[in-house]
Amino acid sequence: MSLWKFGDFEAEIDFTDADFLDCLENAQKKLKEEAEELPKTGRNSEIVRAQNACYDRFFDRILGQGASRKMFSGGSLSKRLDAADALKAFEDKQSEGFNSRMDQYRVNQYRVNRRGNRAQRRDYQKKHGKRG
Repeated sequence: MSLWKFGDFEAEIDFTDADFLDCLENAQKKLKEEAEELPKTGRNSEIVRAQNACYDRFFDRILGQGASRKMFSGGSLSKRLDAADALKAFEDKQSEGFNSRMDQYRVNQYRVNRRGNRAQRRDYQKKHGKRG
């Protein structure tokens, strides 16, 4: 679990928690569905308010009810897009760290299946100077 900050807002987020990931995936799906239903014509202010509402519901779904009110003080769509970008960047950074941590626990496939295919055997022999 790591601390994600956006402006004055802070939240503990764990991208390795299956329940959180389920919540995030559902919120992303809902955001996509709602975005398709947004008005395409009309006053610009109405379109921006509708987009803001979509993002507010998205952040409330994943970070808890009322999170969007704490994160955003005005009606700026740009702030909401910045928050979405920051969350995605945070997810990428956390995933990268997790993947590098998990690399030490991955099983060497050649050792599990000593036969391997020809290319795997040759590669192993080049790297280790041994015959399988």
